[in-house]
Amino acid sequence: MRFVFLLTVIFLAACNSSSSSSRSGNAPASAAPESPAPDVISRSAVPSGAPPAAFGQEPVLRTNPSWPFKEGAPRTSGTGRYANGAFYWTDFVYDAHGALGPNPPIYRVGTPSGGSYHYPEPDQAGNGADIFRVGIGADSQNSYWRVDWQTMLATEVPIAAFALDYHSGGDDEIPGAGVTAPGIDAVVLLSSAGVTVDFKDGNGPVAIGEFKPDLASRSFVAILPKSLFPIDTQPWTIYLVSGIHDGNGGFLDDNAAFRKLPTQPPVFNAAFRDYEDEAPLNNFWFDQQQATALNQRDISEFSIELDWTRLGETEPEPLVKGYSNRWYVSSLSGEALKDGGQAAGIDRAENPVNQPQYYDQVQPYGFYLPESYREDPANPTVFTWLLHSLTQNHNQYSATVPNFLDGACERLRQSICATTLGRGPAGGYNGAAEVDFWEVWRDIAQHFTIDSERTISSGYSMGAIGTINLMIKYPEVFAGGVVLAGSHADSPLLPCSPGSSGCAEPKGPELLQNLKWNGYYHAHGSFDQLVPFADARATVDAIKDYGYRYVFDHYVAEDHVIWTLKDIAYPAYEEAAKWMVSWLNDVDTRKQRPGNFVYRWEPSAIDERLGVGPQGAWWLSEIKAIDNVDFAQVSVNSGAIGEADIVAVPGSPEFLPPNQKTLSPALRDSQAWQLNDPLPLNGRVSVDLKNVAALSLNLADAGVADRADKQVVMTSDSPVMLTLTALSNGTLVSSSSIREVVSEGRVTLALPAGVDQIINFSQ
Repeated sequence: MRFVFLLTVIFLAACNSSSSSSRSGNAPASAAPESPAPDVISRSAVPSGAPPAAFGQEPVLRTNPSWPFKEGAPRTSGTGRYANGAFYWTDFVYDAHGALGPNPPIYRVGTPSGGSYHYPEPDQAGNGADIFRVGIGADSQNSYWRVDWQTMLATEVPIAAFALDYHSGGDDEIPGAGVTAPGIDAVVLLSSAGVTVDFKDGNGPVAIGEFKPDLASRSFVAILPKSLFPIDTQPWTIYLVSGIHDGNGGFLDDNAAFRKLPTQPPVFNAAFRDYEDEAPLNNFWFDQQQATALNQRDISEFSIELDWTRLGETEPEPLVKGYSNRWYVSSLSGEALKDGGQAAGIDRAENPVNQPQYYDQVQPYGFYLPESYREDPANPTVFTWLLHSLTQNHNQYSATVPNFLDGACERLRQSICATTLGRGPAGGYNGAAEVDFWEVWRDIAQHFTIDSERTISSGYSMGAIGTINLMIKYPEVFAGGVVLAGSHADSPLLPCSPGSSGCAEPKGPELLQNLKWNGYYHAHGSFDQLVPFADARATVDAIKDYGYRYVFDHYVAEDHVIWTLKDIAYPAYEEAAKWMVSWLNDVDTRKQRPGNFVYRWEPSAIDERLGVGPQGAWWLSEIKAIDNVDFAQVSVNSGAIGEADIVAVPGSPEFLPPNQKTLSPALRDSQAWQLNDPLPLNGRVSVDLKNVAALSLNLADAGVADRADKQVVMTSDSPVMLTLTALSNGTLVSSSSIREVVSEGRVTLALPAGVDQIINFSQ
């Protein structure tokens, strides 16, 4: 891939467009001051072949010790629920941008936010007023008002104001916030100056109750006497806004520092916005309608209706069909992500593709739940990845190509779909961005019944390249991949681009040998400015030359940038979704246990600290390369697994004509397999090694463990430690002068370099 496309993709900022609707937010809750951690995920939910990062335990978010109720905030942003004495709301994260001012931040040029306010001080971490979760509860003595912040390095930074409408009358002003909503009777303000209540009686805010900040949980809790308000009489309408604290219990209003207009309010975030308020189209951070409302200084559309009599209920977790944002707790955060990184919040450096860029422990991801979804372990739902491109975020596909989302996830396939933020716009699905990928998969598998045996990864541009690289590292995991405007092989026709990673990675087409058992669809435009067509053609040609299956649609009149803005007018999206359907109809599941495969890897891609990188595949594991090499490779074949004799059959060239929605024609070439009868079964396992220092073979999965005629024949260019597993204890394993006895089901042989070394087995 040539990252020379960086500056051009910045051009992808979409036009702002969102719809407004009024809705009071009622929805369900659950709960615990220290909520129990989820169980370690079983390997049946995330496929075998995934790296250790996929199978860890989700960290537990600390709860403010002054909050007396069990936890219950929804995992879906823009929803709420009642549970165990409280009402909970989860807000959209990284949406605290205020109104649209004169100076939008450069760092979000590829994913424009609705608002454009800046955070001037380091302790604001670029995101210090971002509301994450809200809780409102009551017991026999007190009412409790809780705000959790997505980013908080200092309790002095944010301020929150609950505006309460609990009886007829009131007025429209939220004092100090500069915004209005109808019928406000009182305002409860939470800041490091304490909790104050303005009863709108002309006396201003009065210090009442207790204020309990907790930096460890990034949380404010206010405790007020229950007698203060007419609780239990009738449902209340409640609004919530946030900003930067002025140090005296009010909102800081600094036009120059915030880079806002004098007519705009000092509010960065307004809670209680749902998916009717914030339509996904062109809404990368679900803040477009918030920005419009703040420009108009009117937040009356954003409220919840709180019924105090329902606080004893426990509603189920909200289930949003269609597109939404969900969140999970990452194992990584702050400075652990990168040496010299910041403790929390957003890296707002002028470089729009700094990586990582989002440092908080809580991370959002895009999520599509088809209308047909039912929680049924016996009939799990197909699962699909939609990986975003450079400069984009987890909402790229809902914001810019909703018809692709509809085709891939609803109309044609009824699939659960997900897009990670990947810690920012330029992670390339490596390092921390790859950890995000696996931990999101684990989170979805814990909360939904997904069919991980039939997973397809797809993506555009960087997401397409990520799809290729993830399949190369973990071919066992995926049924297939969809590559839109991406490549892997660098063509010999073009020089390496200055400053690109094209020369150093991905190091040529040889790694594509790993994809023998994965389906492959590729679409590319002739005039792609950023990923040259020659590179895409070279990638497909490599797959063709290896004799693998593929479909390649060459769009003769398309480029790299404009097609992302065409959506339904570009048939590649529809064709990609149709290929996903046909491929799974053909193969049913990912390859379970191949009789032969090649596994090539780059030792530099292994990060043991993060638990990601090449692991081996199927019946190959515990791989290690010799020192100081760029690659290592294992080729294996088992005569005990009856693979068909495969003959690659090139497809006839096809012309995909324009239709009534698009004038974009394509030329299709493809390759399929003719499957002939397999050879007679035998117990021979052949192993060919290049630059390999150690490996392990599971002979049961290779089909030979219990065969009397089992034999391993190995060729290696280096000395190697060969471990064989799933054998009977006491079995004598020998090769030349080497003799070892199986113990605890395994044996390790220290073998020299050599050709056709024979390993025999006897009791």
